Amino acid sequence: MNIRERKIELRKDMEELRSSITAEEREEKQQRIHERMTKLCSDRLLGAQQQEASVPPTIMTYMPFRSELDVAPLMEWCWQQGIRVLVPKVVADTKTMNLHIIHAYDDLESGAWGIREPHSNVPIEQDLSTISMILVPGLAFDMDFGRLGYGGGFYDRFMQLFAARGLKRPFAVAAAFDKQLIPAVPSSWHDFRVDGIVTESKMVFKTET
Repeated sequence: MNIRERKIELRKDMEELRSSITAEEREEKQQRIHERMTKLCSDRLLGAQQQEASVPPTIMTYMPFRSELDVAPLMEWCWQQGIRVLVPKVVADTKTMNLHIIHAYDDLESGAWGIREPHSNVPIEQDLSTISMILVPGLAFDMDFGRLGYGGGFYDRFMQLFAARGLKRPFAVAAAFDKQLIPAVPSSWHDFRVDGIVTESKMVFKTET
């Protein structure tokens, strides 16, 4: 079985495993993860250096789908703290993502596959250097910071833009359930690795961050 086939099989297994978390368990786990994420964002986005920057601290996040961890409460917390929130909108023709500046839920609509996404008329952030942190979705992660995405390659292509534009890639973190941690994620050369993983029981980061 090659890497592509292993990924396809693992995506199905991990989707089922994540969906098996009961509503009661999910609520408790999500609250723990939210508390850890707000602490992380406070430390990394609301420090003195960020406060002195000309552009407000900015986080790129995503809208949860199906059994994904609900990160919407973190988005609400960011609004309250004056942290700018960017949410991607897929551009089907080019298989890329535009980052829209979201100030409230009214800036979102139901888009492809039922995922909430920005309205087309919501302003787009063109300057990638303004991004302070990226919250990355995924189905599975390992302790070497490998990530199993959904197969579209959108985030892999997006992460390559920073090097292509001569920019340092922002801190990329995955918020996930413990059940999504596996021994090893099948990885190809183009698959990026995250810089940190936050679950209900732990926070782990690459040593250089």
